Amino acid sequence: EPAGTTLRRQLSAQPKMIKDEAFSILDSLDAGLTVHKTSPLLASLFRPSVQPYLISWMKYDPTKIIASLKIPVCIIQGTTDIQVEEEDARKLSAAQPSAKLIIIDGMNHVLKTAPANRAENMKTYNNPDLPIADKLVQEISSFIQ
Repeated sequence: EPAGTTLRRQLSAQPKMIKDEAFSILDSLDAGLTVHKTSPLLASLFRPSVQPYLISWMKYDPTKIIASLKIPVCIIQGTTDIQVEEEDARKLSAAQPSAKLIIIDGMNHVLKTAPANRAENMKTYNNPDLPIADKLVQEISSFIQ
């Protein structure tokens, strides 16, 4: 599915007020237009510096791109990622059957070991004292050898 569709799906579980604003911003970005004002709750996702990237990224369908690759592919997903669902990794894997799909138990979006609890998981995002998940290092090393 196109990246914008993925973002909408991922944001659909948010409270109505946040979801409505996010979808409105995504509509603007889909049209190639940047947005100058966002609520503080969405500022990190839609900050002005990232909007040009989002506009360019939303033109692509990751499953179509990965399906066209003729190189070794490794798809890594953590089970406690609160931003990207395991389903997304499985869709990529289905599009490129020769890809190596690795699901790492307890790894979150920032590649650290984290609990499933959202609030506790978020605390790991800005904690530089936490190392990346051990299993991630092992799996990447194995893949590139």
